[in-house]
Amino acid sequence: MLKTVLSKLLMVLYFVCGALILEAVTFHILGMGIMPEYFWYNFAIIMFLAILIFIIPNFTAQYAVYTIILGLQAIMIYVNYSLYMIYGDLFSIDMIRLLDEAGAAMTSNFIYFSVILQLVLVYIAIVVVGFMMLKKCKKDKIKIRQHYSIFNVILILALQCFVCTYYIDERLYINSLADVDSSDYVSSDTFLMNTSFMKYSSYSKFGSYGYFTNLLLGMNDKIDEEIQKVTIDYFNSGEKYNYNDSEVFGVDAGNNIIVIMMESLEWFCFGDGTYDPNYNNLSYELTPNIYSLIYGEDYLIDSENENIYNDSLMAKNFFAKSKTNYSEAYAILGNYPVGEGLTDIAGDSYDSSLNAFSYSMPGILSNLGYNTSYVHSHKIGFYDRNKTHSNLGFENVIGKDNVMDSEGNPVYTEDDLSWDHWDAEGDFARNAIDYIIPTDYDERPFYTFYLTVSTHGSYEYNEYEGDCVRYQNFVRWGEDDCVYNATTGCWELKNKDAEPADLTPTEWYENVLENYYDTDPDLCEELVYYQCGAMGLDEAIGVIVDKLNEYNIYDETTIVLFSDHYSYYNKLSNRVKGFDDEDYSSIKLNTIPLIISSPGLKNFNYTQTDPEDVVYIENTRFCSAYDIIPTVFDLLGVSFNENLYLGHSLFTALDHSYQLDGEEVDMVVYYSNTGGLFCRNVYTYNMTDYVFDGMEENQEIIDKFNAEINNILIKMNYIQILNDNYLYNKITNK
Repeated sequence: MLKTVLSKLLMVLYFVCGALILEAVTFHILGMGIMPEYFWYNFAIIMFLAILIFIIPNFTAQYAVYTIILGLQAIMIYVNYSLYMIYGDLFSIDMIRLLDEAGAAMTSNFIYFSVILQLVLVYIAIVVVGFMMLKKCKKDKIKIRQHYSIFNVILILALQCFVCTYYIDERLYINSLADVDSSDYVSSDTFLMNTSFMKYSSYSKFGSYGYFTNLLLGMNDKIDEEIQKVTIDYFNSGEKYNYNDSEVFGVDAGNNIIVIMMESLEWFCFGDGTYDPNYNNLSYELTPNIYSLIYGEDYLIDSENENIYNDSLMAKNFFAKSKTNYSEAYAILGNYPVGEGLTDIAGDSYDSSLNAFSYSMPGILSNLGYNTSYVHSHKIGFYDRNKTHSNLGFENVIGKDNVMDSEGNPVYTEDDLSWDHWDAEGDFARNAIDYIIPTDYDERPFYTFYLTVSTHGSYEYNEYEGDCVRYQNFVRWGEDDCVYNATTGCWELKNKDAEPADLTPTEWYENVLENYYDTDPDLCEELVYYQCGAMGLDEAIGVIVDKLNEYNIYDETTIVLFSDHYSYYNKLSNRVKGFDDEDYSSIKLNTIPLIISSPGLKNFNYTQTDPEDVVYIENTRFCSAYDIIPTVFDLLGVSFNENLYLGHSLFTALDHSYQLDGEEVDMVVYYSNTGGLFCRNVYTYNMTDYVFDGMEENQEIIDKFNAEINNILIKMNYIQILNDNYLYNKITNK
């Protein structure tokens, strides 16, 4: 009997040791040390699985299950490493829904062969050792009746009870580290365990098994009535934002709203082929429509005229350490579920009669009589938008798969819906224009959120990518050597047999070659195809502006253009901007475009001493997609409960600030779902270690940063409870 037990325990030992070896590998390659801070919490979960499988009477079956779990752990090591290398993220449960995209979008740039080889060798060694143990264990023939003898059953139950008790005790201990009613709660390991709101910090503290257990336990966690009441009281106590808070409140009252989220767009897409961190090199040559939105058409006619004041705002410190679905939610909902996905709270199981997300931008505007539409130039099922967005307040949710022509037939075939089969963005805008700008525009105002795809990447020639084919010649050689073929919809060389030496490069292409060819020739070609996507986006914006002018409603429409994140494909942004591949903390690397065209701002003197010499309004506050809803509501004159949103209007002064080189800088905190907390000059991934950007270390600024982090985390905590428990309809929103 004892020999039987020892043989069985040998297999348990094999699994536990294998899991710990792989855990050490994970922590090493992610730069986290050797083992998690809460080692015994993680170890208890490993032991729980080991003893659970211990029940299986067959050694071979045990070995198979153990090796499968260890194999999955090895796969997750690689997944986390690759995600971290790409844009500093780690895996979370909501990413499971993106497996199709991940497979389709994968390129050789995302495959780290040396890491794969190391993991394979480690895993093979673990499997071989396990097989040797299996052979040894098989020498002891165990019958099922022996396996389930009273002694064995009592031993199994005793061990499992001990492990479960220890795990619960550890969890209770971590939960006791902060008072749930105290602001200390949100800066404690308790909040981190229950939300995993900072992935890297959570992983390093709780380990692989602890991290994923926390994610599973935290999903849709229902809160008791007392905490619900406290949450409702928090939102009811929120200040109501109105005209007393802003000089621009209501300058665009009643306007139509078009918000365009530009996939992976960088400021240098609108430039002359060079990178200028101050964005003073914007160029008309390749993106004339965006240039016109910023500078105004009159500026193009007479660039020497200094008395032009356009109706646009450029936010030069707009920031996103994010992925597409996060940035999109920030601009639609004002937040994103921590450790979850939108499908978890607004998907199939959601009861639309709850009206729980009517504080979203489409929800608020729909209640004000707006026609609300969501339009995406790829399949609408990506990120389950077909399941979630109607519950977020959109009347119409449109993608390539449900765009119809005038006769009600699908515009795109099944082949057109493949990941790498992208229509030219301008052509998509033409096909979807009646969704972007509804034909009943004269009966009620409209709000449209339009997500583009043309600049997503990867940046190489693709015969199925419309803008890549359409613009590749024009980007290089321009109108001097190219002619537009209306039949093919492409710019073609006038002399198809011409050699590059016989052609005149555009100013953009000349600058690209001069700046990058000697050091990184591949980057020159990648930038060509990236710029093709930017030209496609620019064409789509031109289509929209032309239609607004045709309907004579351009001056009644506010347009917001913003990027979701920097271009992480091929580390393009890192290479152009001059940042290391593994730089995940830099503020400037993650600084991307935000442009607002607002008719009401035409004569508004914001942060300028003399509007006579300004062609656009320059906003220098550190800001993000969280700020889009409050800013648009401010322009429209829509009062809102400030506690419901993580952002602030760009037109209001904030209470908290710090000094930087004699300048008063607003203390704004950005929470990144991919990891970490940022302000304009400081980054932290654990609220203990700080990285300073553009300034020396300063304890006073750290203290102010931490105080504002505390405020934003308190708000995040209540918003999480609000969303998980569908409480908005219980809020008076006074």
